[in-house]
Amino acid sequence: MRLAHPGVWQRFKRWVWEWALIFLVTSLYRFDEQGKDLMPSQGPLLLYYNHIHYADPFVLISRLKRVRYAVPIAKRELVSAPIIGKLIDWYGAIFVSRGDADLTALRAGLAVLHAGQVVMLAPEGTRSKTGALMPAQRGMGFLERRSGAVLQPVAVWGTPNFPASNKRGRRALVHVRFGRPFRVDMAADVDRKAGEEAVVEFAMQELAALLPEDLRGVYAPAGTVPEWVQYV
Repeated sequence: MRLAHPGVWQRFKRWVWEWALIFLVTSLYRFDEQGKDLMPSQGPLLLYYNHIHYADPFVLISRLKRVRYAVPIAKRELVSAPIIGKLIDWYGAIFVSRGDADLTALRAGLAVLHAGQVVMLAPEGTRSKTGALMPAQRGMGFLERRSGAVLQPVAVWGTPNFPASNKRGRRALVHVRFGRPFRVDMAADVDRKAGEEAVVEFAMQELAALLPEDLRGVYAPAGTVPEWVQYV
């Protein structure tokens, strides 16, 4: 439960890590950011984003400082990465094994949400090599259906411009768009798998609506909003 209810030492480590990260990120990037004021100030929240560059989660963590306590989900392969793996664990991330149902990671995510905190994840499960959205996995739907958490999309683009822009003497410009948070109120008798897939499909359509058209990939903005969606 250390992630859901961090002690004094864990919070201190996060505080040091966050300020070091903010310094590094703002040294490398400049920001065009909109919509952060839409983020709910309390309650369980699934903050999900498109993943196009290794810097994306670090950029978002730096933008959440003093807003909400958030626990990111990271691929388990990073555990063995020199230095960065230790730092990510030090921060208090949830490590997940990709390609299968990692129940340990899912339970850790649910514990964070049941404690009223934020889980930050990339639903696609890996970086997009083209920059465009790829089919998302069902894990986000699993977490939502078992926690009742609010979902909020965050679109990020421009991170791959590092280091090319910086070599020209200017920090790379990153665009960050926070979308409208929404809650799901689906009938209890809806098939579990079908319900989770429907939640993920709509969530990704909301994310696509925040992105430039050439980055929407396999998703498009929803034509109509399902009756089981309630914007917060």
